[in-house]
Amino acid sequence: MRKFLLYSSALALLSGVAEAACIQTPSCSSLGYSSSSSCSGGTKCPWGNYWNCDAINKINSLNTQITSLTNKITTLETKVNELSKDTATVNCKIGDILYSDMSCNTNVVASKTPIGVIFDITNKLAIGLEQSPTSLYWSTTEFDVPGLSNITSSSAVTADWQGKKNTQIVLEYCKANGKSCPAFEYVNSYKTEGTSAGDWYLPAFGELNAIYDNVDVLIITLRKVGGVSWMGSMWSSSEYSDGEAWYIYDGSARYHKKDDYYFNYYVRPVLAF
Repeated sequence: MRKFLLYSSALALLSGVAEAACIQTPSCSSLGYSSSSSCSGGTKCPWGNYWNCDAINKINSLNTQITSLTNKITTLETKVNELSKDTATVNCKIGDILYSDMSCNTNVVASKTPIGVIFDITNKLAIGLEQSPTSLYWSTTEFDVPGLSNITSSSAVTADWQGKKNTQIVLEYCKANGKSCPAFEYVNSYKTEGTSAGDWYLPAFGELNAIYDNVDVLIITLRKVGGVSWMGSMWSSSEYSDGEAWYIYDGSARYHKKDDYYFNYYVRPVLAF
């Protein structure tokens, strides 16, 4: 009887071993190894040249989405900053103080630094608080500036509002040809808190005329913030001829020799904000 039991047990054990030996190895694809190409960070199927890249692909997809969202957030922040800047100046008035953060206010704000006084709202233009400490030559010699229109009519010159462009043209020509243009060099070097050299320019006659149209209110504000309130005869960047340029005197358009030793005029920088 004992021998029979031992024999039965042996047969059962052998049957279990045989059954285990016959279990079929699962396929790589059934275990999630669906990629026939290797992938950085993926796992390889133990019995085949297949890899599981799903997790890596999902991570890469998420990273792409995160990058896209980050770019969109950056774009939105830029638009918000631009909108904030526009909102800060939307209610500006002629005669308002322009501050270094490009905001404006009728009143003095102790926590901010004034840098100019607004004289034009449509084009967002302001004059600097300072002007040249002495009268300056428009240029130290007579020459025509290529690219700068010669305007010979007092009615036509009031339409010249291209002071920024005029200033750049004159400075580039003078530098390239070894000319000295003190009026332009002064405005080009002028800077304040919140602005850099090159931001300010010599106003064209039309812009200068707008300044004089509002001179009374501008002077009141200049005095309020401690700026130079006296505004006498001033050069414009508008050219009359090779030897003469336009300036303003008591609100009137006049032209004079660019390099007259005895009669030169002051310079007031202008900023487009």
